Amino acid sequence: MEKKVKTSNTNKKILESKRIIKEEKEKIKLEKKALRKKKIEKFKKTKFGSFVYGVGSIFSDDKNNYSFSEVLVITIIAILLGAFACFSILAIVFKGRNYFKYSKDLDKFYDVYDTILDNYNGEVKKEELVDAAIDGMVSSVGDEYTTYSNIKDTDSFNDMVSGTYEGIGCTIIKKDDVISVVEVYDGSPADKAGLKAEDKIISVDGKDVSGYTVDELANYIRNEAANRIKMVVVRGEDEVNINLVRGMVELPSVSSKVFYQNGRTIGYIKISIFSSVTSKQFRECLEDLEDSYIDSLVIDVRGNNGGYLSSVTEIASMFVEKGDILYQVEKDGKREITKDKTTEARNYPIAVLVNSGSASASEILAAIIKETYVGGYVVGTTTYGKGTVQQVKTLSDGSMVKYTTENWLTPDGNWINKKGIEPTDKINLDEEYYNNPVLENDTQLKMALSLVSN
Repeated sequence: MEKKVKTSNTNKKILESKRIIKEEKEKIKLEKKALRKKKIEKFKKTKFGSFVYGVGSIFSDDKNNYSFSEVLVITIIAILLGAFACFSILAIVFKGRNYFKYSKDLDKFYDVYDTILDNYNGEVKKEELVDAAIDGMVSSVGDEYTTYSNIKDTDSFNDMVSGTYEGIGCTIIKKDDVISVVEVYDGSPADKAGLKAEDKIISVDGKDVSGYTVDELANYIRNEAANRIKMVVVRGEDEVNINLVRGMVELPSVSSKVFYQNGRTIGYIKISIFSSVTSKQFRECLEDLEDSYIDSLVIDVRGNNGGYLSSVTEIASMFVEKGDILYQVEKDGKREITKDKTTEARNYPIAVLVNSGSASASEILAAIIKETYVGGYVVGTTTYGKGTVQQVKTLSDGSMVKYTTENWLTPDGNWINKKGIEPTDKINLDEEYYNNPVLENDTQLKMALSLVSN
């Protein structure tokens, strides 16, 4: 009996506690609601709060509380805010440019574009129309270095100047309806798979390639084939199966060798383009040559039409003293001087080989060796004469506009545009070299080797 009484009392206490907790929760809710209401009333008293609730009331059942003039003012303000929001979106889309100005400027273009598409009696490709229009607009600037490139040409340009691409890493040519391998890049997928120079390609992934052009086969391997490629080549009299795995390939832009003359060891480095990987490859070659204890160096940029300014800057900085002038840039009458900031330098004789095909970055290197480096020679013929700097803008569809932004000047402040750089030691190639381009007939290289070995 006593146990039952105790249980009953306990249950009553529990119920009472639950009731008290429930009441407290209700009080808290009411307090929060009152606090919220107080904040809203305070906000309504502000100008912005009055406006917001005024606009809201227009669409509520309480519209009759406002006069016609109040409704009109609030409506006008709402329209103005909407217009402001619209202009803000247009500003973002058009990147801050004047939409109405551009719309007016392009009215004629749209008119012609629509007329051709709607009325021309024949097939018209929209992409080609736009490409031709942009190309014409850019060409009208009258600067041969301000250009437009479509998607295909842009991809080729990017592969060239980036120094890397996805593929197998070899060079091919077609002769007598046979596609043959000319060169296999060291460390490339083709090299690892065992492909050799002079291999004749007869099939790829079971497809007979005799009817392919070089570009068609290269495009298939790089863009259409699976990641793993099966190739059959003829090597000598044997057919050889090659299994390749496509990968990133670094295009070689630098090659080197050693010459011995007059008891001296002379390093030779050929640069074909100043791509994003050229300075790295150049340093590797230079260090290998210096491990062979070279006494001097010949740098060959004949036929090199330039590339990245940063690449040639990094290479030149390996030779000149810290604080030496590398080049100057000029825009709107203002000049900016770029000096070497590194502590690295060399002091052995250097000759740079140049010709009329040496342009832009090649000319920058030649000018630095001629005007800044102590013990430097420039050998060959007058260079091309490109004294301007370009920037690139990639468009939304992957095409590209390249445009001139400034002029560059030599360390001494000379603008070589359409003039070129005059060699310190001028010499032409003999006619015999063009008929038989071997070392023995290269009079320019012979002079350079003679200058740096005396």
